[in-house]
Amino acid sequence: MGSPGLSSRNNGQRRLGISEPISLGGPTEYDVIKTHELEKFLQEAGLYESKEEAVCREEVLGRLDQIVKNWVKIISRAKGLNEQLVQEANAKIFTFGSYRLGV
Repeated sequence: MGSPGLSSRNNGQRRLGISEPISLGGPTEYDVIKTHELEKFLQEAGLYESKEEAVCREEVLGRLDQIVKNWVKIISRAKGLNEQLVQEANAKIFTFGSYRLGV
């Protein structure tokens, strides 16, 4: 029995999802051209994050990470854990969505 959302192998290729893929072929030259046109349009429309914005986002995520880790230690102490366990207590922030995808 396979994993949910993971279909069987086909010609040695693992596929995700329930239904068959529309195509296993790569992009055509036309597809590549249109993709470049779309990316250019999105850039010109200002819909991509600038390097400065990306740096700012990384700094904010870093600070948030510190806040969460500190909070975990505070809660651990409040729950009466010994100092060794408090120091070992940790947390991790997981990003998702467009940030995780890098778009």
